[in-house]
Amino acid sequence: MKKLFSALLVLVMVLALLPASALAAETNVWDAIEPAPTAPQKTNVYPAYGETLTASGNVETSKGSDANAGTETKVADNKKESLPGATDGLSLPYDYSMPYAVKVDRTNQIITVFSASSSGVYNVIVKQFICSTGTSKNPTPEGEFTLPDTARKEWRLFKTYNTYVRYAVHIKGNYFFHSLLYSKPDIKTLSRTSLRKGSVYALGSRASHGCIRMLDEDVQWMYENVLAGTKVFIMDCEKDKALNKSLLPDTKNYRK
Repeated sequence: MKKLFSALLVLVMVLALLPASALAAETNVWDAIEPAPTAPQKTNVYPAYGETLTASGNVETSKGSDANAGTETKVADNKKESLPGATDGLSLPYDYSMPYAVKVDRTNQIITVFSASSSGVYNVIVKQFICSTGTSKNPTPEGEFTLPDTARKEWRLFKTYNTYVRYAVHIKGNYFFHSLLYSKPDIKTLSRTSLRKGSVYALGSRASHGCIRMLDEDVQWMYENVLAGTKVFIMDCEKDKALNKSLLPDTKNYRK
């Protein structure tokens, strides 16, 4: 018994003499056992301006100049917008109260009157007339117009120019379809001077102050058949010299 007690006493004394670091090392054996690693939490990575995101998720700086950084660039449009043909119909849906729609071609100086086809749009040519629209200084306005319900009369005086016209059909403001120019409300007053300055001999070219000049018999047809409320489209079209030439009047009928 005494021997067992003596052995225990010696063991206690030996342990008391061991350095504290040895005990700490023993304890750290358990601390060194790490739990199984967990998968890192995935975060969304958004590249800054001038950087790109690789397939692996890394952000890399893009190579190249940053002189245009922040500048908006236009998307290239390889489709060149083309003008409609001189005889192309209108995509306007048919209005049963309006038998016709009118296209004024400023390029070729041609008026085309359309009726509707079975497809329900105005694309059947009824009439074509040569005309004179406004000069570059006084252009005929481009766009879509609805003929107003303005009172129509055979003769109308344009006071600014002290000139009379026949069968004026109002488009808008100071713009009309109308006949050749007269010095008096009399068909005998269509003088040579008037002809040279911009009536018969100028038809087929830009010559007016903005109105649309026509042969008397042509505008008379519009005066009698194209109703208030009719849609009128004034536009530029592809050049068609042959069509323009085919509609030019025989000026011999207007010589004195």
